[in-house]
Amino acid sequence: MSPLASSSRLAFLREYPFGILGAVLLLTILGAPLTSDLDRLFFYLSGPARLLPFTVMVAATATFAIWSSAKNRAITVVLVGSVAVMVGLSSLILHNSLIAAHLIVQTIFLLYVAAVIVRAVFTAPVVDGNILCGAACVYLLVGVLCGYVFCFIEFLLPGSFTITTQDLTSPHTPLIDAPGWLIYFSFTTLTTVGFGDILPSSGIARSTSVVEAVIGQIMLVVMMARLVGLHVAHSTRSGTRPVEFQTREEPPPS
Repeated sequence: MSPLASSSRLAFLREYPFGILGAVLLLTILGAPLTSDLDRLFFYLSGPARLLPFTVMVAATATFAIWSSAKNRAITVVLVGSVAVMVGLSSLILHNSLIAAHLIVQTIFLLYVAAVIVRAVFTAPVVDGNILCGAACVYLLVGVLCGYVFCFIEFLLPGSFTITTQDLTSPHTPLIDAPGWLIYFSFTTLTTVGFGDILPSSGIARSTSVVEAVIGQIMLVVMMARLVGLHVAHSTRSGTRPVEFQTREEPPPS
């Protein structure tokens, strides 16, 4: 690899850290539902540990993405270190307390990452490509975050989510052992698609699902309004006229 190509790639990584995180989150969305059968290849992975490859990638890229935006980098180091420790322990030692600790630490870390990116997006003076990617990352992070919340609900109250078949029967499937299903359900809820192949069966599961759906719609409106406002403000300060929509009065017919 030539030094010029290497320097250009490093420049791209520095310029679009949120874009890199967004790509990894999309990969997680695509790959998480496929992890339900991962134990056939790796028998020691069970429960949330089945998401091990994606958890590691998201944690690493999220840390890189928010490193320059985080006010307190020590918190970032502590949280990502805690995620790494809990992922390792829950993968090697199958114990309910470790599974619960893994889900809690992962949820706190994703909340922190989302908060840092939201602050970066709402305080950015200029809307550039990286900020647009940051807004998309916040939306995707909410989906992944709620997926872990659903895993925690299923862990505390087994049977809170039910997989249905075409004949509307409900086969017994322990979803805490198939977290990819809950990540998938989270994004169908966030986007209000709702295919109906997995349903919330308990009160807390239904309430959390409704909250996620509402948050997803509010986020789209608020983020778009903020980004448009930043673009118009930057256009005004830089001397370029923003897009204006005016109606012209037609002269009365003679």
